[in-house]
Amino acid sequence: MELYETHLKKDFAAVGGLSKDELSFLLAVHEKKVDYFKEERKMHFLAFMLVTLLFFIILPRTFEDQFRLAFVLLEALLFVLMVPYIFYYAWYENRLRKLEALYFVIFEAAAQAGNK
Repeated sequence: MELYETHLKKDFAAVGGLSKDELSFLLAVHEKKVDYFKEERKMHFLAFMLVTLLFFIILPRTFEDQFRLAFVLLEALLFVLMVPYIFYYAWYENRLRKLEALYFVIFEAAAQAGNK
């Protein structure tokens, strides 16, 4: 894993000099990491959608007279959760796209190593 972490920090810029076995290892580990990020992204998207859906379902109730304060507090809590989630999900999406692009850097290096 140290090999992977070292090259990940450098965005796999120096993978051209690695052996075919090392590149195969990097590809396998990186593919697992991308799969993990995809699953995490899915979970965060579902949580974000749940919070957003609850926000809009409860919104009309905040204007009713009965239990008004409780619904206003609940709406405020959901809004406080929703806003950071937008940024966190955007960070996850951008990180996943970067990891997917780095996969092809390793893949091209492995293809060139296979042709040698």
